[in-house]
Amino acid sequence: MKKLFLFAATILLYVNCFGKIWRVNNNSGITADFTTLQAAHNGANAGDTIYLESSPTSYGSLTASKKIIIIGTGYFLDQNTGLQAFTLTSKVGSITLNGVSSGNPSGGSSGSIIEGLTFEGNTVYVNANDIVIRKNYFGSFNGNSPDWTTGAINIGYNWSVSNTIISQNFACYINNNQPSTGILIMNNFIEYGLAYGEGTTNQCLVLHVNTIAIVKNNIFRRGAVLAYNSNFTNNIMYTGYFSGSGNLISNNLAGGTQFGTSDGNQSNVSMASVFELAGSYDAFYKLKAGSPALGAGYGSTAQNPVDAGMYGGSTPYVLSGIPAIPSIYFFANQPVGSNSDPIDVQIKVRSNK
Repeated sequence: MKKLFLFAATILLYVNCFGKIWRVNNNSGITADFTTLQAAHNGANAGDTIYLESSPTSYGSLTASKKIIIIGTGYFLDQNTGLQAFTLTSKVGSITLNGVSSGNPSGGSSGSIIEGLTFEGNTVYVNANDIVIRKNYFGSFNGNSPDWTTGAINIGYNWSVSNTIISQNFACYINNNQPSTGILIMNNFIEYGLAYGEGTTNQCLVLHVNTIAIVKNNIFRRGAVLAYNSNFTNNIMYTGYFSGSGNLISNNLAGGTQFGTSDGNQSNVSMASVFELAGSYDAFYKLKAGSPALGAGYGSTAQNPVDAGMYGGSTPYVLSGIPAIPSIYFFANQPVGSNSDPIDVQIKVRSNK
């Protein structure tokens, strides 16, 4: 029982009324439905939910051919305390989301959701429609740097896709290889890895010349952005480069002159005046008191302020990528027991948005 609680961790209380729930756990001594992500996908039916439980070992890569919901435990759990009782994450390799057949992005894994996973520099390949990728960590560590390298989200990797939502992810770069529609990129921490230097010209976001996207409330930490005919609103560019044509650009802040000063954009902003620059790896980028990003977003009013950056807007970034399901944030148990003195277990549960 103790081991069950230790590794099932934080996700057993959620009830999904629309499909079967499958547990995946590769820890020694734990009995679960599967031990790898690919095996869980193969054994599940379309519309089922797969929970990847806490583990020090990766659950491997996945090539998906059916609609599936994959939920992990979040990340930076040792820094953002009080969110999960157990701080091990749900590590995976690369994930490929395919349509019903080659060149056809409908059917297959269309409608899938990927949430709360740790990719450690690995990639998601989107070859299907109606995909949601949110609250995942794509970076890898070197010392105290959680973004030494970053993993990629490739939208329309082999062919055009529609209706892709990339939201609330940390330490990723994004490529859009084929003309695509309905692309929404919001409240992410987007960058190219620190290993390539603060002045890197590697692209942290590149959109196909025939793709129109909405890009809002992101932080661009480093790297180059290339986009065409898209809407850029309420973003903050810490350092980096911006190029392209036909874009609508408003209410963004930049450390240089990347966005200009018209239409509510701010240039040459000191990032020390914008962010708290303290705390956990992702709390580091919360807006500090008096920040010029507070109330600087499009449509902001005194009564209803809209902030720029990943903690602003309608879908603010969530610390540690905690999925929107109940989690166990406290666990304690009596170490030994007997027939006359049963083992006492105490848990505390919180809801999450």
